[in-house]
Amino acid sequence: MPLSSVLSAMPWPFPVRPSLDNLADPELRRLVAMALLAFGFAILFLTIAFTVRRARIAAVLAALVLAFLQAPSLGLLFVPATPTSFRQSPTGFSAASIASGRTVFATTCVPCHGKAGDGVGGLGQVTDLRRPHIWTHPVGDLFWDISHGINEPDGTALMPAFETMLSEQTRWSLIDYVRALNAGAVTRGRGGWPARVLAPSIALTCASVVAHTIADLRGKAVRVILGAPPVPLASVPPVNGIALVTVWLPDGQTEAAPVPGMDCVAQGGTDGALAYAVLAGSADGQVIPARFLIDPEGVLRSVWRKDDGDEWADPGRLLEEVRTICTEPLTIGTGAEHEHHH
Repeated sequence: MPLSSVLSAMPWPFPVRPSLDNLADPELRRLVAMALLAFGFAILFLTIAFTVRRARIAAVLAALVLAFLQAPSLGLLFVPATPTSFRQSPTGFSAASIASGRTVFATTCVPCHGKAGDGVGGLGQVTDLRRPHIWTHPVGDLFWDISHGINEPDGTALMPAFETMLSEQTRWSLIDYVRALNAGAVTRGRGGWPARVLAPSIALTCASVVAHTIADLRGKAVRVILGAPPVPLASVPPVNGIALVTVWLPDGQTEAAPVPGMDCVAQGGTDGALAYAVLAGSADGQVIPARFLIDPEGVLRSVWRKDDGDEWADPGRLLEEVRTICTEPLTIGTGAEHEHHH
C-alpha cells in the first residue's frame, strides 16, 4: 500500500509535519542548507569521538554546540499540522463536486465570506478566500478547519465548526468549490494559476475519440470551449505527435447541436459549465464564454475569456499556445513566480 494511502487512513499524531514549502524562499533555503552542512560536521565530530579516544570530549562538545545552534533552522523543514493533514479528498475535484460545493457555500458561507468569497458583504478581508495561500494548505488541513472551526490565539472563534452541520462528503465538496473559486480569482487577477490545478472531471460523449470523461483524455492536449463555440472553429494539427481534442461545454442556453470540428460534448447537465465558469473567474455563478487548454498531464494551463480579445481566434497564436503546453511541463513553486501562458 502506498505511503500516502497509509497516512490518509490514520490521524496524524504530531503538531507539525515535514514540508519543503519554506524552501521556496531563497533566504530560508540558505539557512536550511547551512544547518544541514553543520549537522554533517556534527556527525563527523561524533565519528571522531568514537574512533580517536584522545579527542573524544572536544569532538562531542563541538557536535553538541553545532546541533544546538542549527536546530532552529532545521525547524524550517516542518510546518504546523492537524490530525487530518494527510487526508486525501475522495471527490477527485470533479465538476459535480465543485457545483455541489457552490450550492453549500451559497447557503452556509456567504454571511461571513460574501457572495464572491472576497469578504465583501461579509466579515471583510479576513475572510477573503481569493488569496493565493489557499493552495499552500493541504486539503486535509482545510478539511480540519471546516470541520472543527478556526480560533484566534486567544481562543476567540473566527469560524464555527461544521462537523455536525455538514456531512463529510459535503465538506469535501465545499473545499473543491473554494479551491476552484480561488484559482479563478487568482488567475484572473495575477495572470497565472496558483498551483497545478487538475482539470475537473466531467462526463463526455465523444464522436472521434474513445473517452467517457476528461480524465480519459490524458496523453492528449485538450481544448475546452465553454459557451457558444466560435464559427468557424480553428483547427490545430498535432504537436510532436500529440493530438488536440476539442470538448464543448454548452452553457445550458445554447442548443447542444452537433458542431463541426467538435470531438466531445459534455454531459450531466450544467455542472461542468458551472465548474469551468468558476475557474474562469465567474464568482456569481454566471456561465461566461471562455476557453481552456489542458496539457497531456490533465493540468489546466491557459484560459481565455470573452473580454480578453480575439487572441485565440488566430490559428497561429493558438498553435503556439498548444505547442507550449505540449513541450514545456508546468512548474509552480509555492509562493514563487510561476510559469503561465495566456
